[in-house]
Amino acid sequence: MKSLIIKSGVLVILAIVASMILSISSDGGFGLQPVSDILFMIALGMLLIGAALHVIQTGFFDGIVYSFKRYFRSTAKRQMIEEDHSEIKYKLDYDNPITYPLLIAGGFCTVVTILISIAIISS
Repeated sequence: MKSLIIKSGVLVILAIVASMILSISSDGGFGLQPVSDILFMIALGMLLIGAALHVIQTGFFDGIVYSFKRYFRSTAKRQMIEEDHSEIKYKLDYDNPITYPLLIAGGFCTVVTILISIAIISS
């Protein structure tokens, strides 16, 4: 749990620093709105990558991979029927330690940028 918080914190700090650097180097200049816009895009990218890793990690596509393996292994219907009794086990053993920190950091940065946008609009 502690390493999860540390990894998420490091990712948040890296995203903020990257958004500041990109904001300075862009034509928009350095300000709260350009930094917030770039941070929002970085946060959505982190959420997208984290969500994709989570979907792969939980085994959502295991059934599809199993079906393709079974289809390409058998050359005839008879062989396919005979193999139906014997189970072809397929389980993707994939555990990425950055999945949940990406989701947490991306969600945190997204909420922060939404709050900054609301503050900019109301002032």
